[in-house]
Amino acid sequence: MKTKIILIVGPSGVGKDTLLRSSQEKLSSKLNFVQRYITRKADLNESNYYIDEYAFLLLKHNSYFASSWNAHGNSYGIAKRLITTGVNVISISRSKIKDFEEQYDNVYTINITIPKEILKQRLIFRGRETKEEIEKRLSRSYEKIEAKNLINFDNSTSLKESIQRFDALLNKIENE
Repeated sequence: MKTKIILIVGPSGVGKDTLLRSSQEKLSSKLNFVQRYITRKADLNESNYYIDEYAFLLLKHNSYFASSWNAHGNSYGIAKRLITTGVNVISISRSKIKDFEEQYDNVYTINITIPKEILKQRLIFRGRETKEEIEKRLSRSYEKIEAKNLINFDNSTSLKESIQRFDALLNKIENE
């Protein structure tokens, strides 16, 4: 069996972790949901390996990560050892898609999207940022995502419907 990579991207607050957590509960026997290393402790919606900045820099310097990036004052990394033969689902920064496309032949990118007003409501509810930080985040313009196999996924439907559609999409990619 070959290695297949499914990258999950999208702005903070669009529901990536909620979708991934739900799918992992049902599909972890078939798919490898790769945990990230992050220099921020996980909240209730995510699962990651917390490490301090010094440890992160040591791992990065020693080529431990397939890809790493900084966002919102934190460092994120995907350990090479966690990517296995079969289907791997990985939440990453959209700026790192090329890292995976250069290392692996079979890469799909799912871009999770929602309208800005729904995103604003979710960010306020999450409570990680001030209103000013949320407004700054919402005013950002993002460059078009460049990916070989890009799939846009609208996550503005009900949670139940979004989860069903997301699981179906992961199953479809797994079977291609």
